[in-house]
Amino acid sequence: MEQFALQILEIYAKCYEELLAVPVVKGRKSKDETFAGADRTTTVELYVPCSGRGIQGATSHMLGQNFSKMFDVTYLDKKNESQKVWQTSWGYSTRSIGSMIMIHSDNKGLVSPPRVA
Repeated sequence: MEQFALQILEIYAKCYEELLAVPVVKGRKSKDETFAGADRTTTVELYVPCSGRGIQGATSHMLGQNFSKMFDVTYLDKKNESQKVWQTSWGYSTRSIGSMIMIHSDNKGLVSPPRVA
């Protein structure tokens, strides 16, 4: 499951970089910034040159069995025994479009990246 969450993070980074032409920094959120109930949260952070700040672009969370234990989400295995599911969660929002606009525009307008145009 951990590998799957990291694979999603790579897909996010590729989408930002190759489609939206927005550079990202991939990383792991600190324990304080980790999604509530998740074991780990990874992120792609976007850099906005005009402000010198970063924006959280997208996240991928390794939830483990935390939610399946809390909400009793189970499946029957090959031995017909009940098992708690392992889960991940991901988030890629409309914030991505706003970020692309901030990065590729100025007071004269927007220059859309070729693959978006």
